[in-house]
Amino acid sequence: MLYLTASSYGDLRVGEEVRRVRAGVRAALHRDAVTIEHLPAATLGDLLDGLTRVVPQVVSFSGHADEGFLEFETGADRRGSGHLLAAEVFAQAMQAVDDPPQLVVLNACKSQAHLQELVRVVPLAVGMTDSIGDAAALTFAARFYASLTDGQSVLASYRLAKVQMAGSSSSAADADLPVLAHDPAVDPSAVRLVPPHPS
Repeated sequence: MLYLTASSYGDLRVGEEVRRVRAGVRAALHRDAVTIEHLPAATLGDLLDGLTRVVPQVVSFSGHADEGFLEFETGADRRGSGHLLAAEVFAQAMQAVDDPPQLVVLNACKSQAHLQELVRVVPLAVGMTDSIGDAAALTFAARFYASLTDGQSVLASYRLAKVQMAGSSSSAADADLPVLAHDPAVDPSAVRLVPPHPS
């Protein structure tokens, strides 16, 4: 898994998100089958290097977004505006490599708008319909990746993460924000990215 986090203003708890995801994966049934390559303060160069060097099945982005852009870091020495990467350019990066990821997760505000572009080049993608609070983003990511690592399908992991959000007082209001999109030829209930180990 390639886990990209960016918060050029320092206003998102992306470090805590990665910590919780790692904890959930470590506690899961098939933890030895999952490797997380975390790239903090991620730039466009980091994304491209990660796609070619890690060759991930899953790409996760956590940071700021809107309907047209994902906000990456610039690599500057001070806080400030990030690098706005257009949705179509992000999707082109997924398609440019020899082995595109199977799943892209955009744990970022209003990222649902990116999904149509993404599922033209990857089988499965998750985004958010509107602005999402830190607590909800943390809750979603931790449960989603723990469930995938337990061997659940992408659809079941998505549903379990939404249930976790709905049952938490700090994220219940945002439980309807995550959206799962997929290529019409792909059944997300049949896709298990972390299959059980052979007996």
